[in-house]
Amino acid sequence: MKYYLLRDDMWLDESADRWIFDRLKYETDKGNLEFVDPPLEYMEPCTYPIDLHRAGRETDFSFTMDSGNIPILSKKAKSALDGLPEVDEPYHNVVLEPVKIENKQVDQDYFVMIIETQIDSVDEERSEFQKYEENDPVRPDKAGQYRAFFNLVIDPSKTGDHHIFRLKKHLGSIIVSEEVKRRFEGSGVTGAVFESVNGDQKTIA
Repeated sequence: MKYYLLRDDMWLDESADRWIFDRLKYETDKGNLEFVDPPLEYMEPCTYPIDLHRAGRETDFSFTMDSGNIPILSKKAKSALDGLPEVDEPYHNVVLEPVKIENKQVDQDYFVMIIETQIDSVDEERSEFQKYEENDPVRPDKAGQYRAFFNLVIDPSKTGDHHIFRLKKHLGSIIVSEEVKRRFEGSGVTGAVFESVNGDQKTIA
């Protein structure tokens, strides 16, 4: 199975007219990191409030301004994932909860995607990266985790049958399968960018 780094197109020149979400208003003492690294059975069903940081053209896929890349999906994007085990099995691997955009009326429903699955699937022999060290002057608590990738390559033998997951030790990286890419593109989902992590191009993360 081929895999891709899932990004938001908000910073592309051709996307200058699109909207950008602000931070989720569900603030915690961890700065909303529970949406990126959720404790087991932590996220309870509810509707999460959010505002737009910048008004503009609606997109089906967006990241919020929170750290860690928290995805917001339209009903169209959510429906495109129907049938995937991660989505169809309630509260297992991927949780989609409704959001309420408080400073704009919208034509369809939107959802925050909470990805519970984390997989250590980097092909370190083919990737180029830098890790945090034990004596890091800023984040010694992240010793052994990836600081940055100058080229990210995923080892598909380590991913099992997962279609959507965060990269363990670099949780801001969301990895999706070729099937997710096919479904989004086939449904005309806007706002999503897919960068190959199959070793056929240089992908920075």
